[in-house]
Amino acid sequence: MVKFIAIISMLLPVSSYAEMNFDGNGDSSIKEAIVNTEIPTPTVDKSVHSKAQKEWTVMVYLNAKNNLEPFGISDMNEMEMVGSNDNLNIVVQFGRIKGYDTTNGDWKTTRRYYVTKDTDTKTINSQMVADLGKVDMGDYKSLIDFGKWVKQNYPAKKYLLVVWNHGSGWEKSMGLPITKGISYDDETGNHINTPQLGMALKEIGKIDILNFDACL
Repeated sequence: MVKFIAIISMLLPVSSYAEMNFDGNGDSSIKEAIVNTEIPTPTVDKSVHSKAQKEWTVMVYLNAKNNLEPFGISDMNEMEMVGSNDNLNIVVQFGRIKGYDTTNGDWKTTRRYYVTKDTDTKTINSQMVADLGKVDMGDYKSLIDFGKWVKQNYPAKKYLLVVWNHGSGWEKSMGLPITKGISYDDETGNHINTPQLGMALKEIGKIDILNFDACL
């Protein structure tokens, strides 16, 4: 009996427990005490569980894993001249390769950056959010992963997706295999063809503006 009383006392306020009679001789029953007990509704601090929604999020899939690497560095610095602000997120997935540019630490993996404003046009000073190691930027599933991750971590009312790299057009020739596309990764030999791009956009979901920073 002592153990049972101890458990009930943990679940109910002291005032309710004091009126309960386990021998059947009191004025209140266990059922009445439980029914009449007021249990406060737990409050949830939404600021902890949700991220602030901005007006725009620009997500840039910057595949510099080819001879465009120096231009990728330049474009990253150009984005830093604007930077993120109270109404805008700029988030970049930046893949590099060996052999074309040795500046900014000469890293050869794929990184994610939250772009912040600065006036240095040579050095990338934005916050690196993640180093993903080797990533096949020519795989449409990598684009899906990036898009979903950005939307989860940097929510906005509107989204702009930039796919940055070489491009070879979008329309296939009659009777020939599908070879045209974008985002050529020289390390893997892969690229995202037109149907795969469509699948990626479907998986990512709402995109208000799609931009190709590439020859098409």
